[in-house]
Amino acid sequence: MVEAYLELLELGYFEVTFAFEDLADEHVWKRPAEGVLSIGELAGHHAYAEATRLAGEPGEYAHREPIRCSIESPLVDPRFDYYPHTLATSPTQAQQAMTAEQVCQELLRVHTEAVTAFRARNPDLESMVPGWSPNFTYREFLKYAGFHLAYHTGQMYTVRHLLGEETPDN
Repeated sequence: MVEAYLELLELGYFEVTFAFEDLADEHVWKRPAEGVLSIGELAGHHAYAEATRLAGEPGEYAHREPIRCSIESPLVDPRFDYYPHTLATSPTQAQQAMTAEQVCQELLRVHTEAVTAFRARNPDLESMVPGWSPNFTYREFLKYAGFHLAYHTGQMYTVRHLLGEETPDN
């Protein structure tokens, strides 16, 4: 069962790479309109969610409290956890210096490390995911993760269109 969920997630990561294909570096961290996150912020949101949920340290966390995680990355940043927090803050200078290629590669690296950590830990699928609702199990997270990535990949395409970019045929 775990492998089936992870295979679907891998398919999503294959697709997300196209959202970065020929993306102008000056558009990575640009918000196209008020209330709309940049492509870099959307990538950071997914990286943070996956890293902290799959490689996060189990424990008790208050709702929206930063989750301890062994993966270090400019994209694994608590500011990317939740839409209102991300809107209220600007990316760091280090994040803003990342090119489209660097953000895409970092997102893929974080994903690979998170899945590796998850497999090594091999948690019971009915156990609770760090930082989520007390009723949200690893099984539920794995079922949700593919949808979550697809949703934000679609947003990345929309942001590109709003910024006047031509996108790969998706």
